[in-house]
Amino acid sequence: MCNPRRVLVTATREIAEEWRREVTRTVALSGQVTGEARVRQPLAQMGAPVLRALQLLLDQGVPGWEETGPGYRHPVEGGYVLYDCETEELEIVATLDATVEAQASAAAELHGELHEQLRTEQEGRYYDDGYGGRTEATARAEAEQAANQALDETVGRRLAEAADQAAAEQTPALDAQARALAEQRLAQAAAARRAELADQARAHLDTVGLRARQVFNSLLAQAYREAILAYARGQGASGISCTDNEGVLDIEFFVDG
Repeated sequence: MCNPRRVLVTATREIAEEWRREVTRTVALSGQVTGEARVRQPLAQMGAPVLRALQLLLDQGVPGWEETGPGYRHPVEGGYVLYDCETEELEIVATLDATVEAQASAAAELHGELHEQLRTEQEGRYYDDGYGGRTEATARAEAEQAANQALDETVGRRLAEAADQAAAEQTPALDAQARALAEQRLAQAAAARRAELADQARAHLDTVGLRARQVFNSLLAQAYREAILAYARGQGASGISCTDNEGVLDIEFFVDG
């Protein structure tokens, strides 16, 4: 046995092959929807002094009441109560929340043709004395087989690369189509679910109203107290006292005739 010799095989291939790729993009969206039922109650009959005291209390800050738009809002279980300072109305709102989901897909059939000339070199080894069956013919045949296999793999890779590039270029447009359709479906689902929740909220409005009025009546009691005390001071009253016994206000003062 002597040092191995080598044979070099060069193979070329002209390709004109068509590729096809179906691309599908799916967009899933979700969102929160709220159904509401509400009732408004005018408070002007309570009198300007009480309403001024109520406004002053809220402006100074009352725990649980937050300023929102033209009024102040206090959350309660199942909804909230809102005092509108401009209209001097009390609004009770029952709310129910839910999550809605929607998805949509957009697809495209992509195709094209790849034109390219490929070239590869493969090597085979043999021995002059044919040791181990390694003759020049055997080495050349193996090198030719390896060359053909390398060309086949290159063709497959180039076709996949061409399809991948086309899919990547098409993806933004498909995403936009799928998102637009998903948003449309989500809006439809949200509208339907919101209507269902509003119907359910109306059934709970009385219960929420009890909680809301309890919260507001506590605030209103403070406003009455401040209005009465302000009146007493304005009349130069003496012996002013104010006690709160388990939610019952007892106010005393004396005004000279």
